[in-house]
Amino acid sequence: MLLFVCTRAFVAPASRTVYPIFSESTRLWWQTDDLYEPYRLNHVQGGYRYSPVFAILFTPFAIFPDAIGGVLWRIFSGACFIGALAWLTRSVLPGCLSRDHFAILTLLYLPLSVQSLNNGQANVLVIATLMAAVAAVREQRWNLATAMLTIAFICKVYPIAFIMLLIVLYPRHLLWRVSLAILASLLLPFVAQNWDYVVDQNRKWIVLLLADDRTNAHDVNKHRDLWLLIDICQLPVTRFTYRIMQVAGGAGIALLLWIRQRQGWDEKHLLTSALGLGVSWILVLGPVVESSTFQLLAPSLAWSLVALLRAPVWSARSLVLGGSTLLFILAAAIGSFGNTAKFHVIAIHPMASMLYFVYLLTEPRPTEQSALPTTIEWRAAA
Repeated sequence: MLLFVCTRAFVAPASRTVYPIFSESTRLWWQTDDLYEPYRLNHVQGGYRYSPVFAILFTPFAIFPDAIGGVLWRIFSGACFIGALAWLTRSVLPGCLSRDHFAILTLLYLPLSVQSLNNGQANVLVIATLMAAVAAVREQRWNLATAMLTIAFICKVYPIAFIMLLIVLYPRHLLWRVSLAILASLLLPFVAQNWDYVVDQNRKWIVLLLADDRTNAHDVNKHRDLWLLIDICQLPVTRFTYRIMQVAGGAGIALLLWIRQRQGWDEKHLLTSALGLGVSWILVLGPVVESSTFQLLAPSLAWSLVALLRAPVWSARSLVLGGSTLLFILAAAIGSFGNTAKFHVIAIHPMASMLYFVYLLTEPRPTEQSALPTTIEWRAAA
């Protein structure tokens, strides 16, 4: 799949991809030109919504022509994901998986990830760093975990929600490290460019983010979150109430994970739960949820399906997981046939993510047997 994607990116580097947005923005940064609309130069592809720090970190790819840089970016993102998934599987996921199970896990990840990898989205790197951070926490490699979380924050702002969940679970190790690392990342542009330019770009970036209010937009243009589902069902929920729901949902997940930690959940189950719940909040109640964002849920959803295949226990929760999976498969299948904007007005993505959110929230406390390894040991490939 990666070979096909890279070949397409090399032959048509500007077709159906966001990569030119990243590469051109990096070049604009080093030329001290504006990164953000409406000040951005007209002859470059628009739509850059990332921080100035991301433009700096993207420099190793932007120095090449887009045909080459786009291929390198996809190879790098794909390698980071596979490496992080292998590390997560070995260190965090409960039990030891066989290589067949790992292969199934990877294949189950593909339906929700092909779009992001093909388009050159940064979501591939975001979920890779989040998985690597969880694995690093499991091995008590706190500095490495901090670095991974900081990179996720640089790529997208909303991973701060997941960062806060890990801080709730490990405040003594992560609070001061992550705070200093994020502060350092925000100060990095001041080292790379003159201060007036950096201040101006940061101001324009914040204004751009605050102006992205799709509350009253047409359903086709709304974010694929719970608000779209509320609007379609015409539920009597105001936007202010929805803001409270967002904050309460995040606080509730943090409290649930804290309780599970105090109840003595083994660390593997706890961290697996934290990854799934944190990403689910981003997709159900997060600030920016587009079709490609659902790739973040792919590793957790794939693991839930593999766990069910390894120990099939059919219950109401299994039906909820099955319903969520079928909806995601339907969305991915229809999405592969071109422009499906009108398809999103039925809120299939929010329904699928809501079902999986319910599945994770109703997870019972793991028994000792559920934490035991299988008889087949999994060996990480070189």
